[in-house]
Formats: sequence, C-alpha cells, structure tokens
Amino acid sequence: MEQPLLDLWAAYRGQMVTKELNKILERGICYSEIKEAHRILVTGMNPSSRKGDPACKEYVSRYDYQAVVKGGKDRYFTTFDKLFPAEFRREVAYLDLLNIRKTNQQAVWKFCKDPQGLQLVANNLRITQLFIEQVVRPRLIMVKNRGSWCFWGKEATADANIWMGYRFERVEGFEHLSCGELLRITGLIDHPDRVSHSALQETNLRGTLVLFTNHFQYRSAALLPTPELLAELCKKMG
Repeated sequence: MEQPLLDLWAAYRGQMVTKELNKILERGICYSEIKEAHRILVTGMNPSSRKGDPACKEYVSRYDYQAVVKGGKDRYFTTFDKLFPAEFRREVAYLDLLNIRKTNQQAVWKFCKDPQGLQLVANNLRITQLFIEQVVRPRLIMVKNRGSWCFWGKEATADANIWMGYRFERVEGFEHLSCGELLRITGLIDHPDRVSHSALQETNLRGTLVLFTNHFQYRSAALLPTPELLAELCKKMG
C-alpha cells in the first residue's frame, strides 16, 4: 500500500482549505503491513497520533500486527485479539480504512467537508478496498468502529453514502446481537459514486461475514463481542 498512499499524500498536501487539515497531512502515513491473505480481518477508522510514540516522528510509519500482539504491550490491539480463539489468532490481520494520522476521529469528517479533503478520503478508501480485495481476501471481517460503518456501504441510499459500496444480507440466527449487526456480503452496489467503480466490478468477498460493532473503549461488556460469538463466527467462515 505504501507507494499508492505516498502518491496520494503528495497530490493533496497543502491543498486543504484549512491549516489544521494541511498539518495533519504533513504528519505522513501510517499503515499495517499485510503481505498475504488472511481469513480474518479487523478494521478501524484511522491510525491515532499517540503522544510520545516515536513512530509519530516518521513520515512513513508501518507496523506488523502479529508482531505487536505477540509483544502483548499494546492495549488497543490485545483487547480484541484475545477475543478470538487461540487456534485462529494467527489468521487475524488488522487494517485501518484510512491512513490519516489523528487520534480524534472527528478530523475524518472535517476532511469530508473540505472539497479536496473529500476527494482524498474517497481515494484513500479506494486504495484500501482494492488492497482488501486483492491481497487480504478475508472470510470474516470485524468492523470495530461505529463511525466507519458507512464507509462499507452499509448506510447507502439510492444516491448517497455509497463509499466502498458493498451489498449485504442479514445472517439468519444473528438478528438480535447486542454488540452490533452481523451481515454477509452479497455483491457490490452498481453506482458511479462507488470509490472503486472503475476498477472493481465484481468482489472477491462475496459470502464474507461482516460483524459491525463498536470501538471498544468506554463501552460496557454487554455491548461488545464475546469470545463465544467470535468462536462461532470463526467456525462459520468459508
């Protein structure tokens, strides 16, 4: 993903309407390195800019999710990683949908209100979607951020909120989850506003289960996925 992201940032640095958004782009990119297919994918919205993190001083910051959770010191990752059955944890990959480095995720919506920023977000999502489709090819996805649900096309209407533009169906027996919603990908929305419309006419993710849930921080246990649920979903993967 690195070179497409660098090219994208080079095209939009200094082009935002406000100084705040331009300063965020000046921080560069952060991404998760994934080099092969993984049956399980967890996604967030965008990487945080953690105070005191030496990686924040680098214009390009990359990390290996499996190495991070093996170290056991990063609470953000270990909190959800330990929910997966031990025999499936090596199959888990992590990816943020966007690569804007900002802890407060309201910055994403500020970009979307900027004409150039909206283009940046759409193009960033295009890079991410094609990477998921061509490299990761997951059979189970956990979307671990309520604010990012719309980017999958979950909240699409006839002419709005298309974004990555997946079509979904409900999964029988999982209609009343307290932690969110479980859907299955059935195809792609045929609409020119879909970010990958010109490059992706058919999806490799047809049949993939998608658990739409919430950011874990400050949520009660009753509103989060349980190890029992994730064990059941891992067994249902194609």
